[in-house]
This record gives sequence, C-alpha cells and structure tokens, in this order.
Amino acid sequence: MAAQSIADWLRARVDRTYRSGNWAGPGVLRAIRGVSPAAAHWRPHPDQHTIAEITVHMGYWKDAVEARLTGRPWTYDKAANWRPVAPTVRGWAGARAELAAAHRRLMRALRAARAADLLAPAAAVDPRRLRWRMLDFVVDVATHDSYHTAQIFVLRRLAAGMPRTPRRR
Repeated sequence: MAAQSIADWLRARVDRTYRSGNWAGPGVLRAIRGVSPAAAHWRPHPDQHTIAEITVHMGYWKDAVEARLTGRPWTYDKAANWRPVAPTVRGWAGARAELAAAHRRLMRALRAARAADLLAPAAAVDPRRLRWRMLDFVVDVATHDSYHTAQIFVLRRLAAGMPRTPRRR
C-alpha cells in the first residue's frame, strides 16, 4: 500500500470511528447523542468516571495527538486528563462542545499532514518504547475513541436503572 493511501486510510478511520463507528460498534457521536445531563453526570461507583468526564478525556487525548502532528508543545497534565465536569446542563453541553472542537482540530491536522509526516518517528512517550511513529498515535486515538465509546454505552444502560453514587473525595 502506498504511503498516501495509508495516510488517507488513517484520516478516514479516525473520522469514521468518531462519527459513525467501525466493525466493533457505533461511533462516539452515537454514544453521546441523546444522553441527558442527569445520565452524563451519573456515577455508578465513587471511583468511576462519568460520561461527561469520559467525553472531555477523549478530547484531551485528541488534542495530544494533534499537538504531536503539528509540532505544538504539549506535556501531560494529570489534572486536565481526567478533570471534573460541572454537573449541570451547561457542563454537559460544554463537554460535548470540547470534544467536537478537539476532533475538528485533530482532523485539520491530519488533513494537513503529509504521508511522510505520519510515517516519521515520533518523540518517545515512554523511554522503553523508542520506536513510535506518528501513525501509531493516530491509530491509537481511534482505538481510544472505540474503547471509551463502549464504556459510555455501558454507563448509559446502567444509568437507566441505577441510583446515583456521589464521587469519593
């Protein structure tokens, strides 16, 4: 497969996984569509993240990949990775808007990236894994979406019949 074909495939996969899903299931947008603010902020267990928190977490990692693609400085921030979302209608709307904006930024960076950029080595995230390429990050962000989309669907089902549990402080 030619390098440009790989680049086109990566772009399509990331966008499809977000918008409509893949063989493993529906996409992110279908998972969060129709989720009420109450369900978005429902927590089945004190240590479990909410749908709203998972939503901003997905956006956080899309921004991390976009930063690597564009050469923008980025450092891991534990507090920003899993940050609380105000348990309000506005908080849920903001979480969805953040994710949508992060996806647009990522897709803009992917469209601007040349095939050679995607095949190029990337800075090591973990010193034990020195052979990362940009395409690894791009594939993994789509995988990350699929993983959390499944969690959201499970949380939606559980929220339909379970009482709320407050967050452990």
